Amino acid sequence: MRRLRISGLVGFAKRVRQEVAGPVSPARLAELRGEVEDTIRAIEQIFEDKGVRVENLPLPSRKAYQFLKGLDLDSVVVSEESASASSFPPDSVSFHGLQGHFDGLLNQLARADGREQWEEVYETIRSDSESVENEVVAQNLRPEQLKRQARQVRGWLAYFAQRENFEAYCAAVRRAEPAFRAASTWPAGKAVVVLIHFRPMHGMYHIRGYPDAILVHLPTPLICFDEGLLRSVAQVAFKKGGDRRLVHDATGSEPYQRIASALELLGGVVAQSRGMHYDLDVSFDRVNAAYFNKTMSRPHLVWSRTFAARKFGHYDYARNTVMANMVLDRKGVPEFTVDFIVYHELLHKRLGIIWQSNRVAAHTPEFREKEREFKQYDQAKAVLRKLAAER
Repeated sequence: MRRLRISGLVGFAKRVRQEVAGPVSPARLAELRGEVEDTIRAIEQIFEDKGVRVENLPLPSRKAYQFLKGLDLDSVVVSEESASASSFPPDSVSFHGLQGHFDGLLNQLARADGREQWEEVYETIRSDSESVENEVVAQNLRPEQLKRQARQVRGWLAYFAQRENFEAYCAAVRRAEPAFRAASTWPAGKAVVVLIHFRPMHGMYHIRGYPDAILVHLPTPLICFDEGLLRSVAQVAFKKGGDRRLVHDATGSEPYQRIASALELLGGVVAQSRGMHYDLDVSFDRVNAAYFNKTMSRPHLVWSRTFAARKFGHYDYARNTVMANMVLDRKGVPEFTVDFIVYHELLHKRLGIIWQSNRVAAHTPEFREKEREFKQYDQAKAVLRKLAAER
């Protein structure tokens, strides 16, 4: 079947969805209505000109178009904004040149070999953090208006602008470098520079080889890992053994979570639990009362940011976050289906990780038995099968 790609469609739909999930001023709602109507007309004109249908769009674009087409702007919560509030839409603001400058700082930290160089970088971090905060105040920016990457770098700079945290970073680099050097698969006898970056990222590690260096990206909270834990991470990364379970459990430890929470708070926390039709906080309260006797602590609850995620939900142990697929946030999906996904992910949180042959076994017989205790289990699974068939 012929494929038709429409540049910018998915990004536009994501932005609209973020805006309408929260209170919107009457003026902005009118603008959104016009933007959505103009976009739909333009897309349908493309269909007519090209002689194609919505089925010719790639799945993410198709879902984005269907979202816009079925959007009920009359149900959006309207709220008058203060005159001083900035008018930037959600997830739209970044700081020009900051990401490239940030990468340069990480390289300087990785290559620094003396106190004088450390101090030079530290003063730059302090200055950069102050500049970012001044910009946030000057433009009256709210956390949700910043792009995710900008929030992450903002939090990183603010955290390491504190002297004791900066010292912890430097010490972690000194611990990590020999661990990754020893585990590397670089040709024997060849000199290699190992550059360690503790930075905002997904996953436990990312390694890239260059002709004269190995670049290692590690999540920022790993600065709390001791030599043994960092050695295990390096061994896992280079497939030389390593204790995956030990590393995984360490990401759930109090020191790791404390650093992760501090970085998030300093970057700016964005409330993402409320969708167009369903609020995950409300769903959590129902599930917690019905199945956990209100004993489950509240995790971070977020809707996914993509229109064609492969899974309906996910629990991130390291970040204590339940994510639900935004495809569930629509009128035609019964409330109990959202509750079932929340219940499913909370079971992962409650039961914890089961390890088999140094790998995670997520859906064990015990898990499946508990899952079937959900009152509308069969009905929810039927809805999910239907949604999966659509995708």
